[in-house]
Amino acid sequence: MATMVPLASTVSAPAGHPRRPWFPFHASVEWLLAGPRPQPDDIHNELLQQRTNKTRTMVVAILASLLIASLAAALTGAAWAYAWVLAELALGSTRICLMMRALARAKRDRRAPVNVSPIWAGLASVVLISAGCYQCVASGVMPLVLMAGIGLANLVGGIASRNAGTPRYGILLICILTLPFAVATILSPVPFLFIIGLQTPVYTAGMIFLLLENHKILLDLHHSERNNRLMAHHDLLTGLPNRALNQKLFAEMLDGPWPEAASASSKLTVFCVDLDGFKGVNDRFGHAAGDAVLVAVAKRLRASVRDVDFVCRLGGDEFVVLLPDITEREAVVVAERIISRVCEPFEFAPAACVGASIGIASAPRDGTSADELLSAADRAMYEAKRRGKGDFVIHRGVELVAEIVPLVPLAKTPALAC
Repeated sequence: MATMVPLASTVSAPAGHPRRPWFPFHASVEWLLAGPRPQPDDIHNELLQQRTNKTRTMVVAILASLLIASLAAALTGAAWAYAWVLAELALGSTRICLMMRALARAKRDRRAPVNVSPIWAGLASVVLISAGCYQCVASGVMPLVLMAGIGLANLVGGIASRNAGTPRYGILLICILTLPFAVATILSPVPFLFIIGLQTPVYTAGMIFLLLENHKILLDLHHSERNNRLMAHHDLLTGLPNRALNQKLFAEMLDGPWPEAASASSKLTVFCVDLDGFKGVNDRFGHAAGDAVLVAVAKRLRASVRDVDFVCRLGGDEFVVLLPDITEREAVVVAERIISRVCEPFEFAPAACVGASIGIASAPRDGTSADELLSAADRAMYEAKRRGKGDFVIHRGVELVAEIVPLVPLAKTPALAC
């Protein structure tokens, strides 16, 4: 089930009590950072990281707002202008520091919770700029009014680009920047300045539409990339990881510390599962029925293993199951469960009977690489087929002449009697 990416937003708790998220605040932040339609977790996270990666845009925006504040101080000499400069220096440096930390965290772990501090810092910066530009218009100094208008237009354009992944947040920033400026120009006693105020809402609406179009383009791009990844690493028929992803999973599971010699658990146990009687199903009922059988078998395999295990389809009727940190006795239970489930009749074709032969290999006993483990499990699987099918054989040892012995009496599966 898809869930929203958790946000790192908590409030202080009294001493001796655990920190708990402030749920109304948490929900409002999630809504603000979400798009018009719910998205899968991975795409939602990528959209949030989109704004983190555009640090140059943020730096230019900070320099632009600091320039406007400095010109306001130089042209008016007012206290509010100097306060604006100091606030821009403090808030701008804080934003850069927070953004660099968020960027480093995202590179280190893309699944890490989103830090909302840069988001609120950006919101505070926009409020500060909007208030400063309002004062620029109220001052009546025309060069300053012109500079404020040009600066706001540049900032709004950057927001429409940088916040394409978070359109609600971007729309909020655009409205905070432009609407007070529009009100200030309409109320200004300067002749004909109200025309700018009348035009500003139209410009705001146009930039909001541009932001939404950028969001749609970005969303389509991420969905296309996601579909390409799924097609490259998953079997199109069953949805299981394919051979390419199987190799990646092997590398990840064989990496890291290995269990101690006295441990009963293996680093990784591998099942080579081959269907018995599948060719007969194809010949008798057709390839459409054969495909339906493969899909049903894939579901049964997934339902027969643990949550931490992976079921892969290498091609045809050949499957591989990867079971990390499991004892031999536990692996035997899983193998027996798979054989029992696979040979059950199919509702869509009760006469289409198949069974399963399984070869079992474990690391480090039978090898320490993917090729060694797959080779050992494959030899054990063919031995299971040679001895009568519908059972499993455990591979033992990695010598040139491998000892392959059955752990339980071999018996023909009921499916093969069909």
